[in-house]
Amino acid sequence: MSKLEIMLLVLAFGLLVFTVEIVRRRLSENYAIAWMLVALVGVALGLARPLVDRLSKSLGIAYGTSLVFALAILFLVGVCINLSMHVSKLESRLETLAREAAFLRGPMRPVPGPDRHEGPRADPDPAPEP
Repeated sequence: MSKLEIMLLVLAFGLLVFTVEIVRRRLSENYAIAWMLVALVGVALGLARPLVDRLSKSLGIAYGTSLVFALAILFLVGVCINLSMHVSKLESRLETLAREAAFLRGPMRPVPGPDRHEGPRADPDPAPEP
């Protein structure tokens, strides 16, 4: 087993342990399953490196690590798209909630502030006195 394979296995196991710990604390189950699968695939790729090299050669890729990095980048792009969809949905729900809260509060009255005059307003162009 090469140093690279050992390093891959250590990182994959570390990711698995980290994911389990984060799930215990605050990560949603949907994301937890995805990241646990990533860690398990990392372990499998670390153990099956000759298979990855053969697969990359059959696809015309020079190195197996290039194939792994390409797949990792595609996965992360998918994660970004998924998170963008969730953020868009949450923004829509937040706008709806804000409208409903404003409706329940009733009409808003202007609140005097430092830039508003409390007393009578002076005419901008007073008439000349006789």
